[in-house]
Amino acid sequence: MLTAPSDPREHKLEGCSKKETDMRRIAGLGLALLLILGAAVPAAARQNSKHDHHNSTLFATGQLGTALLAIDVERGTTKVIGPTGQPGSIALAITRNGRAAYSIASAVTGFPPGIDGANAQLARIDLATGAATLLGRPMGGNLSIMGMTLAPDGVLYGAGDFDPQSPTFNSLYTIDVHTGLATRIGSLGAGVNETDYIMSFAWDSHGNLYGASMMALYRIHRNRTTNMATKVVDFVGSSLVMGIAIDEDGSFYAADLVGPPTLSTIYRVDVKTGFLTPLFNTGIAFVHNIAFKPEGDGQHDRD
Repeated sequence: MLTAPSDPREHKLEGCSKKETDMRRIAGLGLALLLILGAAVPAAARQNSKHDHHNSTLFATGQLGTALLAIDVERGTTKVIGPTGQPGSIALAITRNGRAAYSIASAVTGFPPGIDGANAQLARIDLATGAATLLGRPMGGNLSIMGMTLAPDGVLYGAGDFDPQSPTFNSLYTIDVHTGLATRIGSLGAGVNETDYIMSFAWDSHGNLYGASMMALYRIHRNRTTNMATKVVDFVGSSLVMGIAIDEDGSFYAADLVGPPTLSTIYRVDVKTGFLTPLFNTGIAFVHNIAFKPEGDGQHDRD
């Protein structure tokens, strides 16, 4: 009677001791486990990557634009990075590569005292040192630009003309990063009072642009001819908001412009009710614009 030949592997196992056989089985199980874990690791890494790389640091201008700050909203700490060297540099538009920011030096008459807003000039701030370098030439017109932002396409925008009696009050401008000159696009339509003036800008992760006056949050609707601001909600808890920022999770933050002895506070903003929840006091006077580094790759930066 013919019988099927035995599997050579069986002979090999039969020739091994029980200990060797057990070791090989354990090794096989270990390899299988590694393959299972190896397939699971990328998913786990993706789940944790956002937390591990979460950006909780706000850059800010403080002390009437004479200092650059780093504010950790999770730890509730404030660090003075360094002096700007250019008084009144209160705007803050961070470049897409996250290495520098644009501001306007000597932006507002008397802010700080002795500054002539007619000499306002575009400046570039080194985020590592805080030092500001003047660019181009004085923009002229005494526009009092305090809020600026870089669009995802690299265009630098600012809100200008702080005179309620002016026909161009509270308008949106583009600013040439080489010459420093501003070109008016049109009215933001946010109101007719100084308290309606747009002081700060922020982009959400969907490419929507928001602006803040001292007393309200606005959505800026951009198109080729108009960039009208629609009020989202009035702020509750402060009437001196001068800076807003949006983190990668879509949470809104605000800073108020307060001098001694109280000093400026960082708030979380409820965009439905406008309620400002105080997170911590910065310990710094007159914090103005605040901004997280953009999530972009810097492809539109030519610097």
